[in-house]
Amino acid sequence: MRVKASKDGVTLRVIAGTHAVLLGLDLAEARRAGCLGFSIERTDLDTGDRRWLPNLLRLRADARPPSTWITTASAPLQKFRWGDYTVEPGRRYRYRAVARYGTSAQVLADGVLAERPGGFDAVPGGVTVELRTEDNRQAATAVFFNRGAAASKAYNDKFGDNDPDGIPAAKEWLSRGLEAALLAFLARAQDGEWALHAVVYEFQKAELLAGLKAASDRGAAVEVVFHARLSSAEAKADAKAVAAGKPKGSTKAKNEAAIAAAQFGFAPKPRASNASAIMHDKYVVLLNKGQPVAVWTGSTNWTDGGLYGQLNVGHAIDDVAVAAAYEQSFQLLKGDPDPKATKAANAKITPLPGKAREAIPHGITPLFSPQSDLGMLELYADVCRTAKLLMVSAPFELHDLIKAALKSPAGADVLRYVLADKDGSLGGAEAVEIMERDPAFAAAVATQLQTPLHDFQSKLLEGKESFHHAGVHVHSKIIAADPLGPDPILIMGSANFSSNSTTSNDSNVLIFRGDTAVTDIYVADFMRMFEHYLFRYHLARKEEAAKGAAADPDAPKIPSAAAAADPASVGMGLADDDAWSAPYYVAGSRQARDRQAFAGQA
Repeated sequence: MRVKASKDGVTLRVIAGTHAVLLGLDLAEARRAGCLGFSIERTDLDTGDRRWLPNLLRLRADARPPSTWITTASAPLQKFRWGDYTVEPGRRYRYRAVARYGTSAQVLADGVLAERPGGFDAVPGGVTVELRTEDNRQAATAVFFNRGAAASKAYNDKFGDNDPDGIPAAKEWLSRGLEAALLAFLARAQDGEWALHAVVYEFQKAELLAGLKAASDRGAAVEVVFHARLSSAEAKADAKAVAAGKPKGSTKAKNEAAIAAAQFGFAPKPRASNASAIMHDKYVVLLNKGQPVAVWTGSTNWTDGGLYGQLNVGHAIDDVAVAAAYEQSFQLLKGDPDPKATKAANAKITPLPGKAREAIPHGITPLFSPQSDLGMLELYADVCRTAKLLMVSAPFELHDLIKAALKSPAGADVLRYVLADKDGSLGGAEAVEIMERDPAFAAAVATQLQTPLHDFQSKLLEGKESFHHAGVHVHSKIIAADPLGPDPILIMGSANFSSNSTTSNDSNVLIFRGDTAVTDIYVADFMRMFEHYLFRYHLARKEEAAKGAAADPDAPKIPSAAAAADPASVGMGLADDDAWSAPYYVAGSRQARDRQAFAGQA
């Protein structure tokens, strides 16, 4: 949901997802002089709870201990975009944004008064909007993002400096409803009138397998196709492990071990042909009386790492036509066809609408790979190239077609955001540095904190998981083109934006056109992760500089937990005058593009 209002030269636009809300601000240029930033208050209209949104940075005059909870009342936001990541789905909220003027000492003093119980009106005025967050309990917006690795600081605030491996509540918090939603989808198969047809790459999470077994025990017809391909490298590694008295490490072996432990009353079918490729799907089709009615899909593997470590999304689609396409794909893969037969069948099940953005129909368009050519990537590249506002999430290296689109000439109103797991996704540190010189381009690379949560997630992703996912923290695959406009395009699914994912691997994609509610959910969580990782990257660079260390562009940027707890210790703080806003009013600058795009002024 999106709402916008203006008052006294201040514009506030709020874009609400389910658990995340984006706030875009603008300030009339005539009102810039003397403005030290914005204080933002949120009221839960269902409970009456009022709170100031927090800030990570503080004014230099603020001498309170580093452990003090700092809010935008005493530390005004010196940006034109912010996020609120503590909202709940389907709830009504009011946001109030106040431009703050005066000396930094007076702004701080008034803010401290406003932070006291009942003291909100010590900072009066401002512009307000009311809205309801999207509800992922509703069929039309059943989108579930987990928290991902960027949640480290919030995790530490809630669970302390502890490894979540022995804390069930911590795992539930990290999942943020993703695991529960998948189990609830499986539970919809209530009896013999229902069926579940699943195709899953990493099929190992015991609780999820138990959800399928429970459906089967209730009388539902359950069928599963699992990844059982074994490359020559994996075969050699498995043989070496056996010789050393260790368990096999291939995905095939782990899947088979999990299946044996689950004690199903049915026999999952292996997808084994074409050992050089990956059966990379993660979907489940729900059928009633033999007719497909819904599908669960997304980027989430059925593993601990997929649920608690990597950034992932699951999406339930209650659409008969979409479910029917996935059911055709299931029936195809169940027969374990060779690559030639698979490509020919996919071209018939979901023919490519075209290679240009205009060819995408309104509604939901499913696509399956492998395909016989790179038409899917050509379509994605055109979507990226023609977007005024673009957001791309990339776990692995992007195909050259998409990288070329990201580097294509852009007008003064174009802004492209990329959230990459590693700078290698964009061609390496040097390529990212070159792109960053373009004011139309902004990149954030997964940057971890030195905490037990990071150690836990790294252990999941480097030890128990597939070698394909070792060290991967951003695993969602998303392209959002002009997401804040009236006709957004959203591309999501299990397929990476690569040649292998398009012409070799079994994978799936959904293209949404015109669905603003669903797109808002993806945008809010995309920017949540983008901002977390971008802040950490800059924090790490500041920490390097504070230590007198020369920056190594190829070295991973991992800030310490101490720096994250007290950014001021490495020289990150707020300005004492209005100079902070100047870059946001330089025509064509990245900051100006951001301000205009999110406040709806472009």
